[in-house]
Amino acid sequence: MHSIASRAGRWPLALTLAVVAACSDEPSAPTLSAPLRPNAAAGDVFLVTNTNDSGLGSLRWALGFTTGGEVIRFDPALAGQTIALDSTIYIYESVMIEGLADAGITIDGRGHGRVIMARFAHVTLRNLSITGGNADNLVGGAFYGEGDLVLENSLVYNNRAGSAVAIAAGNVTITNSTITGTKLARPTTFDYPVALADTVVVTNSTIAHNEWGGIGSAIAGGRVVLRNSIVSNNGGKNCPYYLTPVLVREGTNISDDDTCGGPSEIIIADPKLGALADNGGPTKTHALLAGSPAINAGSNCSVQADQRYFPRDAQCDLGAFEFADFTTVTITIDPASAVSQNGWATLTGTVTCSRSETFSLALELHQEQRVGKETVDIHSAATEPVACGPTAGPWSASMVLTEGAFQNGTAAATAVTFDAEPWVASASASRDVKLYRSRK
Repeated sequence: MHSIASRAGRWPLALTLAVVAACSDEPSAPTLSAPLRPNAAAGDVFLVTNTNDSGLGSLRWALGFTTGGEVIRFDPALAGQTIALDSTIYIYESVMIEGLADAGITIDGRGHGRVIMARFAHVTLRNLSITGGNADNLVGGAFYGEGDLVLENSLVYNNRAGSAVAIAAGNVTITNSTITGTKLARPTTFDYPVALADTVVVTNSTIAHNEWGGIGSAIAGGRVVLRNSIVSNNGGKNCPYYLTPVLVREGTNISDDDTCGGPSEIIIADPKLGALADNGGPTKTHALLAGSPAINAGSNCSVQADQRYFPRDAQCDLGAFEFADFTTVTITIDPASAVSQNGWATLTGTVTCSRSETFSLALELHQEQRVGKETVDIHSAATEPVACGPTAGPWSASMVLTEGAFQNGTAAATAVTFDAEPWVASASASRDVKLYRSRK
């Protein structure tokens, strides 16, 4: 995004009016004191030591000394704490603000205005929760800037704006992050995206449960890239058409409407998201629930961990959260198996699951028999469907032979889960089984 003035002719009418309002209604930015500025170099680290709105050691104080390229971090003693603002934080130089990876930092605008405003600066926000922004009749309740924004492992939630736009910037890159709970400050007939920019790239992120739209570009012909992400459960449209962006789909994505593409382009389904909650890591997240079609649905996965820094599988889940609440399965095989008169065996056992599931057991039974001077492997395989739950349930399978016959003695039995849903952890069991011929 360029300067406000240079963009006016390219924004939709409603947004143009919002920007004009921004020029006339916004309070002037405070003048920063220069004499105390240290000799900072690009890449220097500034440490925030308290959660005060301003003053020595505060985030606002540290930003006042940046010259461009610095990283602002937080004293570990501040892990999980909140900076409650009395007014918008202004950023004038390109910086990274990085919260603590284990518990993060929350920046709360408390409804006093935008949370962060960046003038022509390129800003990276990592391990942060941005909330309580209120842009009133303007755009960018959580963040507004003429430069670019990179959002990583962060949460933007419960912010308000005139057009329900939580983030507005030149180009926006969202990775392993969640945008949720954005509210509309005034009525509108348009479907507004919560993140608005010339180019928006969304990778392994979740845009969900916002009041008035999903994701979009600020200009006709702008570009939106969705990569292994969830854009769902938003009011209005998940991909608003009136912005006419070029929509690029990479990997696999999911939406609960068809505004981001048809069934050949995107998974159209409810992703089954849990409520926003503390699931570990620097911010709250929307967990994937068991049964979510987003589990193991990713392709061409390039992000190694999720928003919580929980490792992702080779076939990653969609969105910001990597599912870990797998159904556990316990299989037993009974120690003895009857052999019928035709030489077939009946293998039995039990199966228990931490939640109700249906799948199959792939079963094998091997017995070594001496035939003359040779040892022969007599074996049978079967697939047995089972219904599994918290109470152990029996299973039974006939181990049919195409030639030969099982004899009295010992055989080796195995059972492995087969054709289970992605959220069911694989399980297996093996043991020696005593075979005995039944008598009539």
